Amino acid sequence: MTGDRSEPNWHRRRANSEGLAPAVAAEAYDRIGRLQDTQAPFERPALDRLVAAGDFEHANAVFELGCGTGSLARRLHRDKLPPGCSYLGGDVSARMVGLARERVVAWADRAKILHLDGSLPLPVPDGSFDRFVATYVLDLLDSDYARRILDNAHRLLLPGGRLCLSSLTSGQSRVGRAVARAWSALWLFAPRIVGGCRPIDITELLNPAQWSILENTTVESWGFPSQVLVATAL
Repeated sequence: MTGDRSEPNWHRRRANSEGLAPAVAAEAYDRIGRLQDTQAPFERPALDRLVAAGDFEHANAVFELGCGTGSLARRLHRDKLPPGCSYLGGDVSARMVGLARERVVAWADRAKILHLDGSLPLPVPDGSFDRFVATYVLDLLDSDYARRILDNAHRLLLPGGRLCLSSLTSGQSRVGRAVARAWSALWLFAPRIVGGCRPIDITELLNPAQWSILENTTVESWGFPSQVLVATAL
């Protein structure tokens, strides 16, 4: 994912020392590959909450940004999505795209994976989905770019469609706060080591004129704090 192409070298820099540029993120996740799935024990409780709040049983069309290895896509198709629901995932990492396509091959008639170049707007029509999903994506991007992503999410969703997000965040328990502080320090030193992710508060990225929040909670697993946010498009 990239910002305005009129900005020279945007792909290669970290704006405002906040997030990884999309091309740098793509390179990082090309290297990580299947190792991304090793984070599952830390992320699973938050994703359980997200899947429950997202009401995917009644979805008609799902878009997932940053689909990674396709593990969530496979879970949704296997356990939640109704037979008539279509799914479109996208990622800037070519390796992740290949892994995700393998994961959804059993549902190839209704599940597609795009290799995104990072440019905005996203290459999908307005109002074509009723679920927009991004798990552990916004926390690796520059904040201004993440806001543009959420503007795109609003454009893609039908009125009343659900925005389903999770990210690394600040902890609520003493252990969670300590983990978040240590993670932030490591991110400042070498963001690629932590996949570019750093603790954020998703609500600071939302335009309140666009969204009505249904769920906003912090879930900690093994001290790893995640924010789960579900909102409806106004």
